[in-house]
Amino acid sequence: MTQRILFVCTGNICRSPLAEAVLRHKIALVGRSGEFDVDSAGTHDYHVGERPDPRTIKIAQINSVSTEGIRARQVEMSDFEDFDLIFGMDTGHVRHLKKMAPSDYHHKIHLYLEYTGAGVADVPDPYYGGFEGFEEIYKMIDKASDKLI
Repeated sequence: MTQRILFVCTGNICRSPLAEAVLRHKIALVGRSGEFDVDSAGTHDYHVGERPDPRTIKIAQINSVSTEGIRARQVEMSDFEDFDLIFGMDTGHVRHLKKMAPSDYHHKIHLYLEYTGAGVADVPDPYYGGFEGFEEIYKMIDKASDKLI
């Protein structure tokens, strides 16, 4: 049975597409691509249809991770039924998702780092900072992704 995982951040161009790309990469490395369906989305529609932020693409490329084919989209009501696990990248995303989702689906919504045991912390938004912020979130996401496989 395929496990469907959705990562969610604000605009779906920094944190969640990086988490999607990293997890897909790690799953492929261990030959388990058929066991998972991984996607990402944003709580808001700021960047729908856009590629990930150039800094997201750069940190992924530095680490041999492909972001090819990833385009920003907004969370849809059908996502709550379609996905087995829905990870908010920060506590604000988790709150937003739980307000949006019917209560029957709240058990699917988790704070990413907390769920994976990688820490009870938010993955900080690197959007308004420099490239070092993207390096920092890559390390957090990379560590957390290891715990999902």
